[in-house]
Amino acid sequence: MVRAYQGRNRPGISRIGVVIAVIAILVVAGGVGYYYLTATPSATKGSTLKIGMTLSQSGLFASLDGNYTHFNDAWQSYVNSNGGLVDGSGVHHNVTIISYDDQSQHDLAVSQYHKLAEQDDVSFLISPYSADIGKDLIPVAQADKVPLIMAEASSAGMWVPSNPHDWAVTSMVPYWQADFTTGWSGSYFSMLKQQIATNPNGSPKTIAFVGWDITWANDDFNSSLNLAPQAGLSVVYQKLLQPDFTNPVAGFQAIIPDLKAANPDVVYLATFGPIAGLWMKAASQSGFQPKQWHTIEWGAAFASITGQPLASHTTTEVFWTPTFASQQGSGFADEALFTQLVKNAGITWYNFQNIELRMIIFEMIAKAVSQVSSPTRANLNTALHQLNMPTVGGQLVVQSQGYGTIGLVPVQWQNGRIQTLFPQSLKNATYVYP
Repeated sequence: MVRAYQGRNRPGISRIGVVIAVIAILVVAGGVGYYYLTATPSATKGSTLKIGMTLSQSGLFASLDGNYTHFNDAWQSYVNSNGGLVDGSGVHHNVTIISYDDQSQHDLAVSQYHKLAEQDDVSFLISPYSADIGKDLIPVAQADKVPLIMAEASSAGMWVPSNPHDWAVTSMVPYWQADFTTGWSGSYFSMLKQQIATNPNGSPKTIAFVGWDITWANDDFNSSLNLAPQAGLSVVYQKLLQPDFTNPVAGFQAIIPDLKAANPDVVYLATFGPIAGLWMKAASQSGFQPKQWHTIEWGAAFASITGQPLASHTTTEVFWTPTFASQQGSGFADEALFTQLVKNAGITWYNFQNIELRMIIFEMIAKAVSQVSSPTRANLNTALHQLNMPTVGGQLVVQSQGYGTIGLVPVQWQNGRIQTLFPQSLKNATYVYP
């Protein structure tokens, strides 16, 4: 069970929108605040801390992370209007977020990160959505000695000794591991294992895997391919397709006859959410409809591509959902603030899955600043690598390899709503199959 991983207690949400109430809650919860403190006339003001990133305003990734600009603005406004981030010496620092549109293009993004590090002189770099872009930013961070926080972008190859990453961290678990605790779909397969054991007649028996042969999707594909048999499922088909961003459906369309012949109960799609939506729609139009689809993400465009009937009962994984509102426990912080920032940004978690990872990054930055006497790049990098802190997604402990402890839980589309399925301590609905 993914929840057994260190510190993975899930939080509750309270709708408290005023700063005093937020701080009071954090104090009651154990004194865990991230120094979003209102400045007094005698407060010492220090340098402005610059945070750099690219966000795709066009291209494939635009529907996935384009509107994070609004969340950036909401957080920056909140911090600066409440005295800035306070370092370990009590000095207050305003923040400025510098972002560029990478147009979902690898080479453009890499050049923009060079500019952020070398010309804009940022204190932190935050990776873009794509792991295929993110993997080539670690050398930039290494060369320019600027701390890099990998957001959604993380893959196995980033965290091996042969790829120096002394200046990079991520909040996420090593999801590429074939492990029920840390694997991207580990919690999903834990749920199915339990379901198969207790209700074999009401559970899937066979599964097919289709994915794009592209960094993180490949990592997840291989992890889940190993976990499925351990959960009690028979793998009847597997195929990795070459990525094609200009015609993403063609490769999948060609294997639909093979999927029909294999007749799996579940088809597991390891690709970008919008691409998964296009594949599901193409399959339906070709007369192929498995008992259930599973996607490793959905993204803002997913349901609008598939349509609600096709999305119904599809399962996927997420790092956080609003349905955790009834949960309480240690290891979490800033829930009310997160809710307020999303509201201030004029966006919704539903439309921007993984926005909680962006909130966690801002929590990491605030905590790192609070731990250093002087916020130099080197000091901040050291602090990031030593983080052990509550977040909106549970307890985050940055491991020696650079990756963290924030994992995922399975959810399902039921009656037009996202419902949490597993584990028992977090679920608000029962898994529906088929």
